[in-house]
Amino acid sequence: MDSNTDRPATGSGRHAPGRRARSLQGEHLWGRYTVQPVTRALWSARTLEVYPPGTNATELLFLRAWHAWRLGGPLTAAVLLLVLHDRPFVAVGLAVTLNVVGFFVLARATRRTRPAVRTLTVTTFHGNGRLEEHGDRRLFDGSLDALTVLERAHRQDRVGRVEFELVWGDVWDAIPATPGRGVRS
Repeated sequence: MDSNTDRPATGSGRHAPGRRARSLQGEHLWGRYTVQPVTRALWSARTLEVYPPGTNATELLFLRAWHAWRLGGPLTAAVLLLVLHDRPFVAVGLAVTLNVVGFFVLARATRRTRPAVRTLTVTTFHGNGRLEEHGDRRLFDGSLDALTVLERAHRQDRVGRVEFELVWGDVWDAIPATPGRGVRS
């Protein structure tokens, strides 16, 4: 479950975007923070995705679309099937084509940025009468705190874009790269 707290960078980097830009671009300038609540299996998870510093608003918009297309593509295809219900073969062909083309376009648009995204997840098991945590919780909490506090200061014009990106870069560097992914320096 997404906490709807994603926000990429704005064009100028100095002022918070309007409501429309915020909904399109996300909640945070630096990446995404998602929370999966406790499941029936008594597990919960928190994930921090930190985009590479200097990632521009267009790249971040495409990254958000990439994440949303997993649900948006099939939903769009279902609507197409409903609208063209009197022509089932055409509807199925268009729905499949739209879904596949959407994935390919977004994969191409994010091909340089996606491999450089750093991800950190902390999972918690809520059984056995005590919490069992897996993952680097100290790094997770410190990174999230640093990014959110500095982002708030940046939005209030108490910290400039350069200082913000310096800390963003320090956090990004502190999170280990995922094996098998390219790293953009």
